[in-house]
Amino acid sequence: MQLSDSAANKKPTRFLLPLQMTGLACALAVLGFTVFTTTNNTTEQQDTLNNTFAAQQSNYHFIEVHQVDNAGSYSSEITRQKQQLDDKLAADLRLHQQRYIEYGQLVKVDNDWYIASCHSEVLIQIKDSLLNNLKTKHAVASDIVKGDMLAMAHNSQGQIIALKHAGDGVKVCRG
Repeated sequence: MQLSDSAANKKPTRFLLPLQMTGLACALAVLGFTVFTTTNNTTEQQDTLNNTFAAQQSNYHFIEVHQVDNAGSYSSEITRQKQQLDDKLAADLRLHQQRYIEYGQLVKVDNDWYIASCHSEVLIQIKDSLLNNLKTKHAVASDIVKGDMLAMAHNSQGQIIALKHAGDGVKVCRG
């Protein structure tokens, strides 16, 4: 009877351990593949969402950012953007006005002024009505006399909006 008792108490460990290890390895492989696939899909979905958001964002000229700052005050980014745009507009306007400066020499004065343009073979007649209008806007230097080199500022429509001395750099028309 002892033989049967020892056979009944003996456990089949040699066969069970390799089977458990094989099952564990398969489970880890399936788990790793699932995690990798899920992570890869999540990354692709996030990239797709980011690209879609970037495309949608490019359709807008402004993005308003509303927040409470460190001092506890409500602030909006649109205010700063507007100020930056106003500053850029002012700089662009100055640059635009600089591009529309024409130089000439005052050659005759009666009620009207006659200015020989340096940029073209044109004699510019400025009527007394325009001179008076510009003087009320302080857009004409008061000490201009015949023979002076003048700078004439034009607006985008080509209208003369100011008459000033050309400055020391412009003594005569260069042709």
